[in-house]
Amino acid sequence: MAKRKMIQNNLIKNSMAAYYAAIEIHNKPSIAYRYETVTLLMMNAWELALKAYVKKYIKNRSIFTADGHTISIDKALDYVTEHRNHVKANSFTAVQQNILAIEKYRNNITHFYCDELEPYIFMLVARSALNYVDFVKEYLGKDVMADQGLFILPLGFKLPFMPEDFLSDNVAKYAASSEAKKFIKDIVQIITDLNENGIEDSIVLGFDLYFESVKKQTNSSILAAITSEENADVNFAKVTSVRFSEDASQVVSMSDDEFRKIWKYSHSEVVEWCKENIPQFKQGKLFNDAKKSIATDQNCVYVKRLDSTNSKSASQRFYTDTALTKIREYYLHHNQN
Repeated sequence: MAKRKMIQNNLIKNSMAAYYAAIEIHNKPSIAYRYETVTLLMMNAWELALKAYVKKYIKNRSIFTADGHTISIDKALDYVTEHRNHVKANSFTAVQQNILAIEKYRNNITHFYCDELEPYIFMLVARSALNYVDFVKEYLGKDVMADQGLFILPLGFKLPFMPEDFLSDNVAKYAASSEAKKFIKDIVQIITDLNENGIEDSIVLGFDLYFESVKKQTNSSILAAITSEENADVNFAKVTSVRFSEDASQVVSMSDDEFRKIWKYSHSEVVEWCKENIPQFKQGKLFNDAKKSIATDQNCVYVKRLDSTNSKSASQRFYTDTALTKIREYYLHHNQN
């Protein structure tokens, strides 16, 4: 194996080992020093994963310094953020800010011992854990969830909770130390800054009731909840009405951004996905049959018209993640028969 590839593989392997350790420590029912340890391990996991990314994708950057040591996590994070945001503007900014917030906690742990900051750290760590899973799967070819079935459990505080329960200025007033107050206010400021730059991917995560689902938090929804209406400074996207029922009274208001978060893929994007995820895929009758099999299922497909009040208006179909899975299953099943 080439030296470059061997270094990259070892970085990924050790990164995932640190991630597994972080999850294991976090999920222990009773353990002292929980978040102090978890944040150290999560930062180590991210540092190695970021360096593996640099090694794999950024040919004009080195993970080694002149004295033979490896670069810092901050340098690796800068390289990856610059590279990913160059591919798609601001696509990695929320991930970057999440990591920097955890790093700030890790570097200032000694200042926080008088304060109960577990909910705040959990919100950051939980988001970071899911970001990590997505990152190593998409860019480093490792599916953490499929391999280990891991999930970070919300221990160490009372459920249910949402970020807005803890991020208001009123809650920040009850923090004992000035460092803790500033830390909480900094989280709110990061969310505000991201929102003002049109970035809805958040740096924090909250949990819904009974562990059944992870509630999707956007920066504008958090800011709307923690800021009084008269003081709010939040720009919301244009809202359009989308009908999901034959009953004309059943209309759901949804922004274009919200719509595309569910029905993510155009026809051409579905084709590209199939080419990458279905062996020996051909865009022919079998593919068309697969699309027809889900055509009436709005969990899979939605026909969006330019003029929603005109049935003859120009239209475009959009597809969900579920649609991609069902198309692949149909194609593979019928291609074997």
